[in-house]
Amino acid sequence: MKELLIVWHSQFGGTAQMAEAARDGATAMELVTVTYRHAREAGVDDLLRCDALLVATSENFGSLSGITKDFFERVYYPCEGRVEGKAYTVIVCAGTDGTGAMVQTDRIARGLALRKVHPGIVCTTGVTARRQTIAADVLARCRDLGALLAGGLDAGMF
Repeated sequence: MKELLIVWHSQFGGTAQMAEAARDGATAMELVTVTYRHAREAGVDDLLRCDALLVATSENFGSLSGITKDFFERVYYPCEGRVEGKAYTVIVCAGTDGTGAMVQTDRIARGLALRKVHPGIVCTTGVTARRQTIAADVLARCRDLGALLAGGLDAGMF
């Protein structure tokens, strides 16, 4: 069975809601194994084993969250040259923009030669450094993204 790895970090809850929705969409398909790891706990073995990667991160100070960046720093060199062509996409939860986190994640993924299979989702909440509730339509898009990744893996598209 193919495996989707969801690596996430959330400081104020918004990204966690989005990552959970993507996980729920992927697991509802019952087509692939879904591994759901906080970025602090995810590692080299997870990335090597999976067939696709979904990164869910907040944007902090216009950039990728530090804990998500730490995940990439820990796995980058041990996985370099060993994960080429694996599918990936990104979910970003941001207060005002989200572009910086998406660009930085894409840059790291390009260095690993991962293949972006969906443009990703950026949710701008207008809320910075506080608990937040993500709108139902955004969560539905995240669920759909999880289902799309699971379906694409099952069908051999990714």
